[in-house]
Amino acid sequence: MASDETWTPSRRMEALYADVIVPRHIAKAFTYRVPATLAQTIAIGHRVLVPFGRSVLEGVVISLNNHLATDIKTASIREILSLGHDGHTSTLLPVLFELSRKIADYYVAPWGQCLRLILPAMATRKTARARYVATAEGRAALEAGLCPDYLKPILDRIARRTPGILSSTLQPTRRENVVRIDALINKSWIELMPSNNTNVEHHKPRRRLVLGDYDCRTPMDGILPTETLPAVDPSWKTHVAHCLHSNHMKKLVLHAPWEHRVSRLVDAIQQAHSMKRSAIVLTAEIARASWLKQVLSRLTDIQIILARPPSEAGQWQPSKGQLPSVVVGTRSAIFSPLKSIGLIWVEDEEHPALKEPQEPRYHAREVATLRAESERALVVLASAHPSLESRFDTEAEIHHVPQEVALQPTIELVDLRNEPSGTLFSHKLIRAMHEALQNHAKILLFLNRKGYARTLVCRDCGWVPRCDSCIVPFTYYREAGRMICRYCGKADQLPDLCPLCRTPRISLVGDGTERVEAEVRRLFRQVKLARLDGDTLRHSASAQALWEGARSGMWDVLIGTQALFRPDLLLRYGLVGVLHADSGLHVSEFRAAERTYHLLVDAANLACPASTGGRVIVQTRLPTHHAVQALISGDPNHFYNEEFAARRLLRYPPVCHLADLSVTGKDHRIVEEAAKRWGADLEQNDRDQESLIVLGPVPAMRRRPKGRERYRILVKGTDLTALCRRIHDSVRKMEREYRKGQIKFVVDMDPIENG
Repeated sequence: MASDETWTPSRRMEALYADVIVPRHIAKAFTYRVPATLAQTIAIGHRVLVPFGRSVLEGVVISLNNHLATDIKTASIREILSLGHDGHTSTLLPVLFELSRKIADYYVAPWGQCLRLILPAMATRKTARARYVATAEGRAALEAGLCPDYLKPILDRIARRTPGILSSTLQPTRRENVVRIDALINKSWIELMPSNNTNVEHHKPRRRLVLGDYDCRTPMDGILPTETLPAVDPSWKTHVAHCLHSNHMKKLVLHAPWEHRVSRLVDAIQQAHSMKRSAIVLTAEIARASWLKQVLSRLTDIQIILARPPSEAGQWQPSKGQLPSVVVGTRSAIFSPLKSIGLIWVEDEEHPALKEPQEPRYHAREVATLRAESERALVVLASAHPSLESRFDTEAEIHHVPQEVALQPTIELVDLRNEPSGTLFSHKLIRAMHEALQNHAKILLFLNRKGYARTLVCRDCGWVPRCDSCIVPFTYYREAGRMICRYCGKADQLPDLCPLCRTPRISLVGDGTERVEAEVRRLFRQVKLARLDGDTLRHSASAQALWEGARSGMWDVLIGTQALFRPDLLLRYGLVGVLHADSGLHVSEFRAAERTYHLLVDAANLACPASTGGRVIVQTRLPTHHAVQALISGDPNHFYNEEFAARRLLRYPPVCHLADLSVTGKDHRIVEEAAKRWGADLEQNDRDQESLIVLGPVPAMRRRPKGRERYRILVKGTDLTALCRRIHDSVRKMEREYRKGQIKFVVDMDPIENG
């Protein structure tokens, strides 16, 4: 239905209909009649409460019209119940409303699902001592039969008791009850009254996130001293000022060590603030966001707001007159309801956590660019090792700030092919560890694999124990004496005999941090050591003690995975040992080399400068690989150029765009058939359409939903708009052909994990 944004009083007297999008996996809008009480106030972008089947949902008006479409019968039209309220406003910011539509187009997702990203969380009531009491108007509505059927059970239940009902008994955490109670309050049929007095307590939304939140819960350890920040060069200041003053979007990729990124972030925030423009700073994890919020508060003397994750609290709302604002948060902070945004800064832009795993599966880096376009803002993608997508973005300017030579450690290479088979610690690394301990230098040993061994294998028949649900090999944990799936957590006992050939020749394959710890204790019996990985950091109490020990230098030897790479871990190590630099290269993932290079750079950055004896020893069986050679030479361009050439040859991002399509269902035959039909449909090209590369379908080899079959299809295309349109048309066609609930079709644009 076409929208009409120009409404005159005379036309308001006619019948008025609204097309409403609801937050469900439904592509189309639903038409509702606008009640006379709302005809003068309702507008496009307003949040409204509407009946939807037997429930009530909060949707958004996307168009208004005085006439119904010819295929809609007037008798089937239901009426909007009320405007949606959360204690602030029923109107969405136009820029966020439009952003949700762009996300729906980009990620081939129903617009209703994208509205979930910008709709404020529904208020909850935990005031157990407060009571809902029926008003005289409410009792009169019941007697006159004016109460709608969906509201009648709750209103009748409240009206039957003169003192009312405790708010806690109405299951206030259920969204359906919340919207029904909101509707009754809006109609003045019930009131919320404290039990200890007769004053009315109005409907309260969740507590706002106020300035300074989290200060009492986040330790101040690891705050960067101001004097250690490098000075910002004048050319950066001038260029940022030019970008902020320009009347269109600018994109910068900042390739720099974290000290330089922080100093430039501080400068950019201060410049935007002086121009009365707001800023959003995104990072991958809430712990990093909390740390960064404290750093920026101290260095800018500006009040910084920490945006909470949607699962933890309601959406932050700016206070009146609170402009400009600076918001720091995880990926969802990109939807903060700020006005006059001048700066969007994405820290660690290559981090996988910036990708939303659920529909609409957006990437905060790309959404930041979409919002910057609407706001005409400067977007900065910052990292110590930018992704290839950002490094070769034709719309971005690259600013590279290399690490000062005086701060770089000595990096040495050990070819494990020249060591005995199964070597975990080379002779060179053992000697270096003895020297470091004699000089009272701290040691860090890095291996990005938990457990004792990667898996087990039968030396006679090659059998490997695998998880039934995920189809991936079990990881062996010696301390627990069990095999555990690293995806779903399923555990199994270590077999005495191979179940296929019935022989006991079962061997461990690959090393994990548990084995590293055992070997260090065997070789260096008197040292103080700790292990930091996903297993030891699982419980908050033990994790806090481990981090405090790591920051204070309590341990002589620290063993860990990528969990070590935190900005607030300021301690530098005299010796860093990378035990298997190539371990991440042997996986079926086209980003394997890129992620390996990132980990190697992060590990090397934890070493002291060479002038103070800092050493990095890299053990590998692939010493000529470009990820290893780029680290040894200190030349990141060597890695980027080699990797880009490989991606161009194989046609993977950033040379093209990638879509990961999956089909899931309980019946293997139907799932396989649907996947083949979907792939065949995408391979059909009209004369004016771009040719797509379709790989598959193939059975999914990991993360298979329990009790369900899954097939995957990879689709490559150079034109993003054409690729999205083709996939959108094909998935709608497939959903029409297969009844709902039998088969599920999932689209993941620009996937982070493949498999």
